[in-house]
Amino acid sequence: MRAYRWLGRALGVTLLVASLTGCTIQVPTESVPGTTRSQESSSGLNEKSGDATAPPPPPSSSAELPPQTVAQIRQKDMSFKRGAYLKPSAMLTFSDGLMDSPEWEPTQMMVNGESVYRSTSGCEASLRSTNVQDPLVVEVDDRASTRALFRFQDPSILGEHLEPTQWLWGESPDEAKAAIEFLTYVQPATETSRASAVSMRLFAATRTGIVFTASCETDDQLSSAVADIRNRVSVVPPDN
Repeated sequence: MRAYRWLGRALGVTLLVASLTGCTIQVPTESVPGTTRSQESSSGLNEKSGDATAPPPPPSSSAELPPQTVAQIRQKDMSFKRGAYLKPSAMLTFSDGLMDSPEWEPTQMMVNGESVYRSTSGCEASLRSTNVQDPLVVEVDDRASTRALFRFQDPSILGEHLEPTQWLWGESPDEAKAAIEFLTYVQPATETSRASAVSMRLFAATRTGIVFTASCETDDQLSSAVADIRNRVSVVPPDN
């Protein structure tokens, strides 16, 4: 399984998601003792984590964004750039509509922030909110932070293999009228492994992330399952 050689490095790693294909996703959750975030970027941390830690952050882009109200932030598409509007205190989670679908049966409900489902066609899905991921965060840059999370999972996944995807941005899937941007990696099915897709976004402001994964026996089943999940799950905008 080339796409998911999940790493367990000496960074205070913790379980992020129980993979749907028998692997484990792990991410660092604590800064290396005795270092600051800027020191982590310039120290030997990159070598320890397979270049997982992002390069020194660019100048803040928040000044490029015009002021907006909370209502405007909630109602407009949450692109990677607009992640600069989010406050460190924001609570970002997801609204789970899979539980109401007859096609999906829950096998785990919100254990350590994760719900897992199995479909009638044999596909599996995981919805997860992460805890704080300080070592991977690039200040004021959700896209670079998300790429760092993918690189930590597997340094062989190049940035050009990560596709921007749109998920629902709203209080619930039925009420959502806007979209939020994620990065997605798709692994086609092989003779020995299922087709799988992982969508992630690591929010630089809150230093937390949301991860949606799916796996199926065939590529066509995966495409159909992901489309269904995207219609039944939304990321809930913060109310502050």
